[in-house]
Amino acid sequence: MPSDTKLIELRQFLAERLPRARLGVAPARTVPETVPTGINSVDQALGGGLPRGTVTELVAPGDGSGSAQFIHTLLRHTASAGGFLTLVDGADSLDIDALEPEALAHLLWVRCRNTAEALQTTDLLLRDRNIALVVLDLKLNPAHELRRIPGTLWYRFSRLMEQQGATVLVITPQPLVAGAAARIISLTRLNHRDLDRNPDTLDLQFETERRPVLEASAQQSA
Repeated sequence: MPSDTKLIELRQFLAERLPRARLGVAPARTVPETVPTGINSVDQALGGGLPRGTVTELVAPGDGSGSAQFIHTLLRHTASAGGFLTLVDGADSLDIDALEPEALAHLLWVRCRNTAEALQTTDLLLRDRNIALVVLDLKLNPAHELRRIPGTLWYRFSRLMEQQGATVLVITPQPLVAGAAARIISLTRLNHRDLDRNPDTLDLQFETERRPVLEASAQQSA
């Protein structure tokens, strides 16, 4: 897990890296209820994109399931809109060579060594009002680490998001996130020849499921 020194360094980096931390609170404005991913089929199925201020789970089982392409597309779309994406990389697996400098300029990439470190980092990030969009990528983390995640952790994240306004996408190899407001299941199967192709030309297939937020509260009180 990160030491106290590393946590302090991360806080300092956030203040320097994100413009809103320097410029203060942005003027009041109408905030859309969803965060578009840039993948039309997903955005249409979810009514515009990821439900804002909640947790969405992307289940991407097996190799070639398109989770990396999903992240790349989400980052490009967020960057084109002038936003920032924070990636908590649970297994330090992001291929930055596949992304353009213009997109990378809108990315805060936190490279973690294990699941516990990734979860602690996410908890810290969700306490910062300057963080609007977080991707927690646990796709490649070992199954024995994922099994140790307590279900109550996701509810704590949900409460932090309600207070601070962030939106979170968690990428997992199997359904894991209790109380997720939406779940996206990848049906994509890519091969090695697809890795160098533009994501817009790939056959990325996803099923989506909106889940009532009340379900999470009911599960928590059960």
